[in-house]
Amino acid sequence: MRVLVVAYYFPPKGGAGTQRFAKFCKYLPEHGIEPVVLTVTEDERSEHAPHDDASLSHGDCRVERVAEPTRVPLAMRMRRKLRLHVDADEWVHAACERAMQLAQEQKFDAVVTTLSPYACFRIGERLQQELGLPWIADLRDPWALDAWRTYLSAIHARRDLSHLRRTITGADYVVANVPEAKRAFVELGASPDRCVVIPNGFDAEDFAAVEPTRADSAAPFQLVHIGTFHPASLDAGMTKNSLLRVRNRQIEPLGRTGYYLLHGIARWRDAVGAEQAAKQLAVHLYGEVDASHRELMHSLGIEKLFTLHGYVPHQQSVAALHSADAVFVPLHGVPAGERALVVPGKLYEALASERPVLGALPPGDGADLIETMRAGVVVPPTDANALAQVLGEMVAAHQDGQPKSGCTRQRMIGFSRQSLTARLAAVFGAAVSRKPGLTLSDLWQAPETP
Repeated sequence: MRVLVVAYYFPPKGGAGTQRFAKFCKYLPEHGIEPVVLTVTEDERSEHAPHDDASLSHGDCRVERVAEPTRVPLAMRMRRKLRLHVDADEWVHAACERAMQLAQEQKFDAVVTTLSPYACFRIGERLQQELGLPWIADLRDPWALDAWRTYLSAIHARRDLSHLRRTITGADYVVANVPEAKRAFVELGASPDRCVVIPNGFDAEDFAAVEPTRADSAAPFQLVHIGTFHPASLDAGMTKNSLLRVRNRQIEPLGRTGYYLLHGIARWRDAVGAEQAAKQLAVHLYGEVDASHRELMHSLGIEKLFTLHGYVPHQQSVAALHSADAVFVPLHGVPAGERALVVPGKLYEALASERPVLGALPPGDGADLIETMRAGVVVPPTDANALAQVLGEMVAAHQDGQPKSGCTRQRMIGFSRQSLTARLAAVFGAAVSRKPGLTLSDLWQAPETP
């Protein structure tokens, strides 16, 4: 079977959005599936993938690259000016023509579009409608239901929601990232018989290449965070729609920053004293950290407890997890009675590291997973006092030589990239054979203890 993979983010680009299909393409040949990737040229830069990461490249599949167009049709320029575009309309217009050419040059059995950029849905839709190819829409995030996506007006918000509905009702199969997102897509019109869950995960080979380290109770407690920290200067509290800023869902965005962690650490420092704090705790931040965090660290007087490493290659971030005594995983807050539609991609690797997780998470699949795997502690995402208390307990247990434990990697085996690729291969098989009703196991059910 040969499948056209439309993946704007692909190696050598680094970042969370790249890893998903870079890993799928690595393991799909083991299932008799040949991926042909359609992506952007290597020299294009994106705010969502500003760094290259050679460690994600494996060079085992054909990659077709399409440059961002230098000349854009007037209609597209007008749509962008009026904010009526989706996101990467211009590149998608050029890539769609190349996809049609590729389909004429060789036989494809299916096409999968991994979103974002969300405009890539047009490529899958066109190949489905004009060539009859089965189309699988893979949504890494919930698109118009993601409250980080804001709009100029209710008209813009409804328009984007209509694009999402068009995608999930038109594709032959829809792949949701987490169970809660699948439920939301089904409520929006997706067929439950053609909507499956394939989350992010971890590559067992990446972890096998790293030598585990043992906790040293005489050394400071090592707290590690991997990923982006959005500006700590965001407004506190729940978002609200206004005349010029509309969301289809509301969140507490400050929870997705280091704001509450920094305040929690400052309160713990005040309780134990600055001198003891310096001996007992070291915090390592890997990834893009907005400059507002340095300012906040300075104002709180805790900058000496932190080391900012910046963006590092994926293999180095895996090694950092293994050196941690605990891994911090935050997310935004959600309104009372709601559940988050996303799980931080970093959570799966944090769990696979076998280190305890300190999750500052709202109700949702991420919090459920930590509790199901008995892999750490979950506190509300915007509660600095709770963070201070739990961190203090972890540090004290570390000093007493009885550190908190995470889950074993074997319990997470269903979330390995190898296992997840088998799930995707099953989706391709069902789509090509035109069979709805594919049933995949629920990875959130507690596995038997090995």
